[in-house]
Formats: sequence, structure tokens, C-alpha cells
Amino acid sequence: MLSRAANCTPASGRKFLEYNNVSALIETGGSMWLDRSRGKNAYEVPKGSGNTLVYIGALWMGGMDVNNQLKIAALRYRIGNDFWAGPLSTNPGTADITNGKLDYGPAEIDADDCSKWDQFFITKRSEIELFNAWYECSSDPNCDANFEYPNYQIPESILEWGNATHGNLAKNQDFYLAPYYERPEGNIGYDPINDGDYPWYDLSGQIDCRTSRRVTYMEILICGGFLTIKGIFIQKLVETP
Repeated sequence: MLSRAANCTPASGRKFLEYNNVSALIETGGSMWLDRSRGKNAYEVPKGSGNTLVYIGALWMGGMDVNNQLKIAALRYRIGNDFWAGPLSTNPGTADITNGKLDYGPAEIDADDCSKWDQFFITKRSEIELFNAWYECSSDPNCDANFEYPNYQIPESILEWGNATHGNLAKNQDFYLAPYYERPEGNIGYDPINDGDYPWYDLSGQIDCRTSRRVTYMEILICGGFLTIKGIFIQKLVETP
């Protein structure tokens, strides 16, 4: 049997968030705002000024298991590795509550998937809005997409989102991972080219942000299989769009 993160090397993906006059470094391994390669803090305001406000931050997550035991994953100055990139396997029907096993199976991941997911998947709402307008125009016989959107090319960020939307069913990973809009008339599965699917934003204002935490922000990042919104860890997404 595989261990939970068998042979995985520590996550090393990095990304500077540079918006609203702030430059902040985050990592897929859970460390934030510290440039470990230089040993300097990396939460700069205003960006480019050399003035930093925060030395370091990190993800801390805790919860009770089926036996009412506290489990915690936390980083302190990136000592050790509690967070690994990628989706875990899930195997419904394997529950055995008497032995402390929930209905997800061993929840494993291999080194190949750890490496594959050790990166950031980034989109911007402005790109999605333009793509949606272009696609809907292309599907409208009364709209000339070549005239309205001359030389339009689908951004790589939208195409590459497909690398984060679905898990590997052969490895018992969830099918739905990163959120995306799937058009009702299209096929199941993320396909921006043929079906006009796109990384999920509430473009039509259907979601009340006061009662729902679905994404309405200006930028989405998928970090190691987890959703990050402007550097704030939110949740692991496995729901259908």
C-alpha cells in the first residue's frame, strides 16, 4: 500500500501576487510572504518600494477525525512539510467507521501527481468576460465575431485551466476539481474550444455574495489542487460547477 504522499518531493511552486499596489509571494507548499531563497520577507507595499509589512505567514488547518482526535497540518517558517500538491484518491464504499475509516478510502497520491500539480493555474475575470462575449457572438448568426473581435485568440490561461478541472478517474481522483462553467448545451467535461466552457466566474450576477462563497473575485488561482483567491486559501473544490 502506498503512503499518503509516496515518494513526493516537497512542493516548490511559487507565485508573486502583484495587484492593488501589493506584491506578495505565496507557495504551493503553504508558505506565504517569505522569499526563502534570499531569506527576506516578501509582502511589499507599495510594490517596488522595498518596504515590507509582513515577515511570514502559512497555512494552518485542523479538524477532528472519526475517532474525535485532533489532526493539524501547519507550517512554521517552512520547517517540515505538511502540505503536498495534488488531489487525493477517493474510493466510495470503503468506509469502516468501527475502525476509524471514512468513506474515502486510503486518500493517497503518487509522486507524478505531486509534481504535476505543483504549480499555479491563473485566470483573470477580464479574460473570461472577453472570451464569453466572443464565444456567444460566434454562436449568434446575427453577430460577426471576425468584425466584433478581430484576430481574437483564446488565452492560454483558459486553455490551461483544463489541466486543473478534472482528476484522473483511473487513480480514483474526483472528476470535478477546479470550478468551471459548463454550458448546458455542451458535453460533460471542460472544453473551451468546442463548448465554450470557461473558468467559473459569476458573470451574470446569479450568486448573492452575502450568502454564498462561490467565486466572484477578480482573480482565481488554483494552487496545488486547492483554490486560492488573491492569496487566501479557501477550500479544496470537488463539486460540480
